[in-house]
Amino acid sequence: MRKFFITDIHGDKTGLELLLRHSGMNWAQDQLVIGGDMINRGKDSAGVLVYLKQLTERHPGQVHALIGNHEEMMGDYIKSGDKLWLSHGGRETLASLKQAYPDPEQRQELMEWAYSLPLYFEDDEYVYTHAGLYTEQTLEEQSREILWMTEYEFYRQPREALLALTNGRPVIHGHTPVERIYGDGVRMNCDLGSNTYPILEERSLGLVNLTEMTCHVYRQADQRLETRRIGRI
Repeated sequence: MRKFFITDIHGDKTGLELLLRHSGMNWAQDQLVIGGDMINRGKDSAGVLVYLKQLTERHPGQVHALIGNHEEMMGDYIKSGDKLWLSHGGRETLASLKQAYPDPEQRQELMEWAYSLPLYFEDDEYVYTHAGLYTEQTLEEQSREILWMTEYEFYRQPREALLALTNGRPVIHGHTPVERIYGDGVRMNCDLGSNTYPILEERSLGLVNLTEMTCHVYRQADQRLETRRIGRI
């Protein structure tokens, strides 16, 4: 079984489908974890949600989706009217959802699925989450504030404390856009800035193969696919 991780897709259904096809994913054996922020910024947030929800339903033991802060904002908007989501791509996402699902009940079901996803997933080798973890809380008791953790806040936590929390397993995450993916043996940030990185030419979506320590990359500016080795620091 190979283990894959993709995060911060931000509405790029084209890149998502190309990467999964390029990887040669075996849905009967391989594992895929989605690290949240599936929506906002990109052109097809509804398409991404529908596609990933279908994958989790077709392959419940192999595909695991997590919530990101953008799904959290959507939930806050739906449940309490918090308008923060609308100013972070929510207006466009809502329009995309209404076009894909004119029936309000079907649309509500899809949105509820997205903002009700778990904060983390774990297997025998890794712990996966959107942005980070608090070392002073158990995995089961993690605050929802972890969805908003900055990379600075997460990476300043002691390595030993984080490994004690995860029983020696590195944390695989996203949330903060980077140009290259590196692992330090404790954490690995896999957000390549899909529709968010400030340098347009560097905006990419990455599908990380944790088994081979490679990353299939879809470069959005020129729609090019490439494969990179994961660095170690």
